[in-house]
Amino acid sequence: MIKKIAGILGILFVTLFTSCETDFDVIADWEDITIVYGLLNQNDTVHYIKINKAFLGDGDLLEYAQTQDSTTYTNKLDVKLQEFDDNDLVREIPLDTTTIHNKEEGDFHYPDQIIYTTGLSNSIILEDNYTYKLLIINPETGKEVSSTISLVKDFSIKEPALNHQTHPSITFPNNNSSRKVEWYSAKNGKRYELELVFTYLEKSKNSDEIIEKSVIWNEFPSKKSDNSEGGQLLKTKFLSERFFTFVNDKVPYSDSNKENNIDYREAKTVDFVITVASNEFDIYMELYEPSNSIVQTNPDYTNIKNGKGLFASRYVKTRSFGVSQNTQIALSLLDLYFTNPTTKN
Repeated sequence: MIKKIAGILGILFVTLFTSCETDFDVIADWEDITIVYGLLNQNDTVHYIKINKAFLGDGDLLEYAQTQDSTTYTNKLDVKLQEFDDNDLVREIPLDTTTIHNKEEGDFHYPDQIIYTTGLSNSIILEDNYTYKLLIINPETGKEVSSTISLVKDFSIKEPALNHQTHPSITFPNNNSSRKVEWYSAKNGKRYELELVFTYLEKSKNSDEIIEKSVIWNEFPSKKSDNSEGGQLLKTKFLSERFFTFVNDKVPYSDSNKENNIDYREAKTVDFVITVASNEFDIYMELYEPSNSIVQTNPDYTNIKNGKGLFASRYVKTRSFGVSQNTQIALSLLDLYFTNPTTKN
């Protein structure tokens, strides 16, 4: 999502200065405008920051976008995360460049992209009691770009409740009964997304290998807390029978020959995954997500000082359950090769 937003912002920026049909030159003198995207999560041990520069020209803008030098600084920037306890600097975490080689095809150059990282070989643990300042200095020009954020703190999930200390399980009746999902909002959190991850084992008839596979149900509406103070009870619910519709849609192969070659499948776990984003990220999404209005002009938002883009935080909480015997029996009736635990040899 961040890559898509960055691409949109870059295209919008250059379009603003090149799309007017006038008799005078609209190409102004070049200005160094730094574009920054970073999303910190204390669950992660490696952290990434995407740093680009805006570009301007009088030729084909898409051609510029496909040229790496148009959007990437040719010199190495001095990039660091500064960790603060109130106003006291605790430590500085340097970031170095690395190259990813799997960027998807799009308007901007691919598959190689240069990004800044805290390092792939050493774990960097962030503390949610501290604030973090991203500091970027261009040694060639002395330009300084910065942003400071707080991390989203941990939060608690109320429903579905754990029904066993070590081996909790969950039941989905194949009927129109409701399944509640409830949690308390996180401090520094604002926007919440729910996903269900169903994991199962799969074996084909022509192989002895048993493969673990997962499918994701992510069609739930976003929820927002009233503020970022934490402790607000947030709720959503769905019909239990929709779980089986989801499995029916996501699990089978579209290739009938491949599907008919399945020996068996075995249901294993269902994870309730709640991702919460900070207020900065929520504001950004509000302004740049698609609108139903015929007015397409969005106000500009950035929390990058002396630059453009977004520096924000998020947190991911997961509650895992085994699939109950009753639900496994119901799955075995879907004609998807799921085993019935009461008849399994």
